[in-house]
Amino acid sequence: MLEKNNQAITPANSKQPCKKASWLTLSEAQALLGVSRKTLYRYMDRQLFTYRKAANGRRYIEDEHLNVFIEKKMATTPLSQDNIKQGNSEVSKQLAILNTKVERQNRLLETMIELYKPESMHELLVKLKH
Repeated sequence: MLEKNNQAITPANSKQPCKKASWLTLSEAQALLGVSRKTLYRYMDRQLFTYRKAANGRRYIEDEHLNVFIEKKMATTPLSQDNIKQGNSEVSKQLAILNTKVERQNRLLETMIELYKPESMHELLVKLKH
């Protein structure tokens, strides 16, 4: 029996119980690897990590083997300037989004303060609690 989210999964090609392990759906594995489903199937065809087919035909990937695969891939993938620029670009986008949110919150706070026109910070805090 395989276990996925505390649910038993019976592999179609296994008659003996397997050791207790953590199993991921293909969608979960895709999210961790950041690859397409087609690439994931290629990796499985090359037997780069352990997977099992359940009785319903769905494939599940062993979490531990996927983690080892990710570690090996990271160790052997050199960081090229393009990879670094792409990473910096993503970080820049996320920073811009966060800055926009902070600016919006600051404007909202300034508007609230203007509307309440408190005489002291204590008075503002008291009004905000109610």
